[in-house]
Amino acid sequence: MKAILLFVVLLVTVQSKIADHSLGNGKNTVQPIGNIIRQHLKFSKKLPALNETQSFTMMFEGIRYVYYSSPMNFYAAEAHCRRTHNRGHLTSIHSHAEQVQLLRMLNANKISASEVWIGGRRNIFSRSFYWTDGSKWNYSYWHRGSPAYYWWSRVCVITETKEPGYWHDIYCTHLRPFICEV
Repeated sequence: MKAILLFVVLLVTVQSKIADHSLGNGKNTVQPIGNIIRQHLKFSKKLPALNETQSFTMMFEGIRYVYYSSPMNFYAAEAHCRRTHNRGHLTSIHSHAEQVQLLRMLNANKISASEVWIGGRRNIFSRSFYWTDGSKWNYSYWHRGSPAYYWWSRVCVITETKEPGYWHDIYCTHLRPFICEV
């Protein structure tokens, strides 16, 4: 019983921290994703449907992305991407246009998850992040207050699924849906 109570208290604490991070300061240096979607992207009337594995696929600039709704920790999600797709990884995001397109894909499919794993992570005692596919870390879309740089543990990167789609660093052992890049 004490373990359950402790779990509930920790869960409430984490949720309140996430809510605190999601307030923002209104001083975006990048145009809000919603404006870009409305201004630059035409909404497709033909949306991909979730299949029997509760996943869907999207193409953008020659890259295929697959969303999986089954929550896994970061390590299991990365292993799933590698095992299921030849040379697959959790997605790496290298431009605001790519971030916008992924957010559009998630919103068009009306997914219920509020955040999903992407392929960014940081090792213990390090301040720099890297992509699991080995590509260069040349773009980020952190929410104010993120990354938190928990120096004593490994953290991994999630993106919000609703506008504006900011990134947060959280413990890699949390369970979240995920996006593979294949």
